[in-house]
Amino acid sequence: MLGVVFIIDLIIFILIAIGGGIVAFISFFLLLGEKFIQPSRKLQRRIDELEAEVKQLKNK
Repeated sequence: MLGVVFIIDLIIFILIAIGGGIVAFISFFLLLGEKFIQPSRKLQRRIDELEAEVKQLKNK
C-alpha cells in the first residue's frame, strides 16, 4: 500500500514539474518577444513625433 502512495505522489510531482516547465518556457518567450517589440514601438513613436514636427514647420 505504501508503494502505491509513493508512486502516486511521484506522478503528481512529475506532472507539476512538467506544468511549471511549460509555464516558464512560455513566459520566457513572451518576455523575449516583448524586448524585440518594445524598441520598434519607441521608434514608431519617435517617427510620429518627427512627422508632426515636420507638418508644424511646413505650416509656418
